[in-house]
Amino acid sequence: MEDLKLECKCGEVTGVVSNVKPGCGNRLVCYCEDCRNFAKHFNKADDILNEFGGTEIYQIDPSRMRIYHGIENISCLRFSDKGLYRWYASCCQTPIGNTVGLNLPFVGLIHSFVASDQCIDSKIGPVIGSVYTEHAIGTPSDELKAGKSKTRLLFTILRKLFIWKIFGKGSPNPFFHKDGKPIVEPSLVSRNKI
Repeated sequence: MEDLKLECKCGEVTGVVSNVKPGCGNRLVCYCEDCRNFAKHFNKADDILNEFGGTEIYQIDPSRMRIYHGIENISCLRFSDKGLYRWYASCCQTPIGNTVGLNLPFVGLIHSFVASDQCIDSKIGPVIGSVYTEHAIGTPSDELKAGKSKTRLLFTILRKLFIWKIFGKGSPNPFFHKDGKPIVEPSLVSRNKI
């Protein structure tokens, strides 16, 4: 197994996802409006979104992830009181990832935070599918929608979440204290109409 290096665009926030291999997480593309709003909030649409408004995400258990440098530059926003925690590097506004909370062992790492000087496909495997394609801009090609069906993809995601929960893979968590509180208070941000 290998490590997946993490780095914001300016290099102030760095970290690692340890012991990765194809199949240990879920690499997918999300077309939901909130992921699109997250990229647009920082004027990063061209860096983050594909031509149909999708964001590539790598879902992993939090226990694999470490932030080695720049933790003081990590900030958070939410689009609603009960929405996902959306983490970013405040130094350069690089989106980092999404979490639900300490009780659900899940980090959706955004590809912009994965260091580009490594062979990502060989480390974590190909994209296995897409979610929320009904919210895509235009009509994604069959190639972009290729992969597991919605049902199979949902089963794969839920299966991994269940395993991560059973085996206590939610801790340590780089974004939450042991008491469940986020490491920084999230800002509540209005959704943009897209």
